[in-house]
Amino acid sequence: MNYALLIFIPIVLIFYYNTISWLLESWIHNEYYSHGLLVPLISGYLVWNIRKELSTMEKKPSENGLIIFAAGIIIQGISVLWTIRFLSGISLLITIAGAIIYLYGWEFMKKIRFPFLFLVLMIPLPFVYMIVSPAQTISVFSVANVANFIGIPTIREGLTLKMSSGAFEVGAECSGINSMISLFTIGIIFAYILEGSNLMKATVLISTIPLAFAGNILRITSILIVANIYGQEAAINYFHDFSSLLLFGVALLGLFLVGRCFGRLRFKKIF
Repeated sequence: MNYALLIFIPIVLIFYYNTISWLLESWIHNEYYSHGLLVPLISGYLVWNIRKELSTMEKKPSENGLIIFAAGIIIQGISVLWTIRFLSGISLLITIAGAIIYLYGWEFMKKIRFPFLFLVLMIPLPFVYMIVSPAQTISVFSVANVANFIGIPTIREGLTLKMSSGAFEVGAECSGINSMISLFTIGIIFAYILEGSNLMKATVLISTIPLAFAGNILRITSILIVANIYGQEAAINYFHDFSSLLLFGVALLGLFLVGRCFGRLRFKKIF
């Protein structure tokens, strides 16, 4: 056991207790980051999966790690002073990175760079709520056009879709942002385990955004179709929740097809 950990761990817990509490609270109560708890678990698994390689690596501790560690603590002080929680989350990762580099060296850090950088996805973005309203508008406009195109007379009034069977308001939870964040996270893992060119990986990752929006538009449209056939009550009380899983599955299939378009899919062995 590296006894320096007994020094670093208490320092991190003392300086980042409120930050860790905020992260846990966000994962529990922030609907856009309900996947946040899975991120460190996935990162931990990826590191554990290469534990044999890590154990045989020559450890070359670097004193530069202390500089990075100190920089993280300073950034934390700034984030606390100005109450910038996202910056506080980033500073936590910088501080941990400094400790790892000081204890095990740059080569060790390079070996675990993907699972470590993946941890950024557990930190709630500060501008998510700023894009919810535009996303709602895009969804409502698109759904109204699709519904009318397939023969379901629909009138758009603000964020409300009106049809003969009732009116449906597209709330923030139906903006598609939740699906976009979740699909983007899955897309990063998918791109990581795929063996192929960087262009393929980048295309797979970028495609998660239009796929999430397309899936959300299809989801809302499917609710209107059910309402048109079986009534508003059936659409809201029975089909609404099921539609989320159904259309997210369609978006995942689309993600797989995007990867397939770039050639034969080959996956790294990570299990």
